Amino acid sequence: MINLQYPTNKKFGVNSHSAEENELSNRQIQYNRLTRASETARKIKEKLMEEAPSQAVLIYLNSRPLNFFILNYVYKTEGITVFKKFNEWKQEGASVKKGEKAFPIWGQPVGKQKEVEAKSKGENYEASPEEYELYPICYVFSNLQVKPIERKEAVC
Repeated sequence: MINLQYPTNKKFGVNSHSAEENELSNRQIQYNRLTRASETARKIKEKLMEEAPSQAVLIYLNSRPLNFFILNYVYKTEGITVFKKFNEWKQEGASVKKGEKAFPIWGQPVGKQKEVEAKSKGENYEASPEEYELYPICYVFSNLQVKPIERKEAVC
């Protein structure tokens, strides 16, 4: 696990942090939250697989990515039916309610992202094995955290 240590600035006090340090601190909090959710999701997946009533269910559960269990078992609460990224909600004509906090999940591996981007530009890119081991954090919001965008009509 990453442990970020921030130097204290005696001139400005112990709690003096730059915006960059605060952002890193927030990233570390989100990383820790996602790591705990991942551990819980792995345990849930193992338990469901142990209790699978058939070979077909076992194969299905085994084929599901970790994010499936994080979203459907760890973060899932009463009334949540779907999770989407900020821009996906925006494209559907919804906005995230003020003050809502995103749910962190694992993003597509960096190597895969680079390959998809290169392909869209008509280029060829082969990611290294290390790039396939780097998973960035992605943020999603549930249907309970958004509202339709209100359109203001012009008064004539």
